[in-house]
Amino acid sequence: MDEMQQKEGGELERVEETKLFCEEMKEAQKAAMKKQWEEFKKIMMEKPENILKQFDLFGNTAIHVATRSHTQLLSEFIEMVPAEERWNALCKKNVEGNTVLHEIVFSKHAQEMADVVFRFEEQLLTPQKNPLLELRNNEGESPLFVAAMHGKLKILKYMANRVQNLGEHFRLSDDKYNALHASVIGQHFHVAIWLERMDENLSLEKDGKDLTCLQLLSKMPQVFRSCIHMGPLKNTIYHLLPDEYDNDEHSQLFKKKDEENGKEDEPTLFKSAISEINYRFWKHLAKEFEGIDQTWKEKKKHKLAEHLASTLVTNDLSWQASKNKYNRTILITMPHDPINVVKRKRVSVRKREERRKKTEERPERTALFLATKNGIVEIVNKFLQVHPAAIYHVTEKQHNILTMVVKYRQRKILKLIERTGTIESLVAQITDKRRTVLHEVARMHYYKAEHLAGVAFHLQDELRWYDRVRRFTPKHYNMHCDIDGHTPEDMLEIEHDGMLKEAKKWLKETAQSCSTVAILVATVVFAAAYTIPGGTENGTPVFIHSSVFLFFTIMDVVALATSLASVVIFLSILTSPCDLWDFHKSLPRKLNLGFVLLFFSLLTTMFAFSATMLLTIRLEWKKWTLIYSATFFPATIFAIIQFPVYVMARSITKNLWKQLKKLFPTRLIQHCMSHIGCY
Repeated sequence: MDEMQQKEGGELERVEETKLFCEEMKEAQKAAMKKQWEEFKKIMMEKPENILKQFDLFGNTAIHVATRSHTQLLSEFIEMVPAEERWNALCKKNVEGNTVLHEIVFSKHAQEMADVVFRFEEQLLTPQKNPLLELRNNEGESPLFVAAMHGKLKILKYMANRVQNLGEHFRLSDDKYNALHASVIGQHFHVAIWLERMDENLSLEKDGKDLTCLQLLSKMPQVFRSCIHMGPLKNTIYHLLPDEYDNDEHSQLFKKKDEENGKEDEPTLFKSAISEINYRFWKHLAKEFEGIDQTWKEKKKHKLAEHLASTLVTNDLSWQASKNKYNRTILITMPHDPINVVKRKRVSVRKREERRKKTEERPERTALFLATKNGIVEIVNKFLQVHPAAIYHVTEKQHNILTMVVKYRQRKILKLIERTGTIESLVAQITDKRRTVLHEVARMHYYKAEHLAGVAFHLQDELRWYDRVRRFTPKHYNMHCDIDGHTPEDMLEIEHDGMLKEAKKWLKETAQSCSTVAILVATVVFAAAYTIPGGTENGTPVFIHSSVFLFFTIMDVVALATSLASVVIFLSILTSPCDLWDFHKSLPRKLNLGFVLLFFSLLTTMFAFSATMLLTIRLEWKKWTLIYSATFFPATIFAIIQFPVYVMARSITKNLWKQLKKLFPTRLIQHCMSHIGCY
């Protein structure tokens, strides 16, 4: 009997669940989903009492839903509500606590929709009632706060003109964060710039995690150009695009700032005829090509983020709380007895684990150091311009900006510091764990792999970075021991032991594979030398007087020579001991040279093959293009996909240029060039 009652109760409960929405409401939901607003209006007008009923699971009413349509429908729905219930209809909240004005923020016609609501508000508002703009949702957000959080600058400006205490609308009651924090997190930087101008105190306030807006921005490297890797084509398009994406409120932000600085008489981008033509040209291309449109939007975001950072840096004074107690040393702490790398690594890990249990690691929070850590050149450069003394800021752990640069491998920021001429003052800093900058550069706790071809080149990059820092470090620091008794060289060996093993394995496998290919090419071209196209007559080649036969002979000889030379180089790599510092120059140089020789052997082999086809098949000159295109295809695929020849070419070109500059006196060349320029 009890079981029967439970079943009946369950069935009744399911029936009640299905009766949450009547049939008319379901039809209206379907019409709203398809944006068939006339049908939606017709259904709701049949039973006007449904307008204030729950329309969906979000607790919206038909008036909330009407904000997604057009102003006429919203106005008609509000008028259909009885006069005594109209104010409650405008104040009615959904599950999230959003009123009609909160929902209007997301409308395509937000300003017109807001006009409709404000018109009814003027008729119904009394001194005993709070204005609709004062109402907040469950998170404590006013309609202005919601507009700022979602980057709706137009409706935000429009609503801001109708309130008196504007600052209250940009803050929450529990002080978790303000509207400026929300707009920065949402990457709506055009809104953030406007908010900062309206209320400068917003930039000084901290969120629930005790971070200012500049600190938040310093933790977002993806919104700055200096931290984005682009290919050659995209980078070229990026630089050719105008700074402004569109001639709307985003561009006006920069124009207003220039006017405040007294630059209103200077010609702006859109006043110049050439710039206007250039803008319209790229605007047309952006409509046709999605890639250009996305790149232009990225550039606009980067410019706005840089502009916002420049403003926030001026008000940031967190760097003044500095612990400038430089732990300089001229004493040498002798290292412990030499033991193998594995044992030293095991002992080092144990000591670090013991220290970690005793002391809790506190992350760095200074905006300058956060930007340095993430490689945001724009913020660091602005700091050094506005606050030159900030470069000497030292944290509680006795870290300075140079320590952060070398630890996080930020090469671009190191160039900025080198231009300031403060390297000698900064390099002497020793941390609370008695580590020099060489110790920090040897550690891999903050290592981030670059866009390189293989593990061997990653290790080479690490050794180059260590060698670059070692050049401006005092010589006696090379023998200074840290809290674990390790010199910088010890730290380098311990931290890079795993990478060294992977690099050895990758290098051996690559050299073995390439030598196999090189031997195969040598075998083919060696056989081709004895299988002469057209045959011979009494030992003399039939096509000996043909220029194509001469070309075949040269290509075959070059292919054989380069393939055998690459085999020798790859064999030398296979027999190398592969010590740590061999990966600095020797082994990568051999590998790159072997790649180039193998590439040329394949290329010349294909040329020899095409010459053979021309001699034996005797095609017309106009049809040679097909054969040569087939010749270049495998060589091009080989160069682009399989081997990093571009790395070798770039490094060889730089080294060659350095050697040429040493041979010729620089002053004499400059004098000659200036003398030629006079004429």
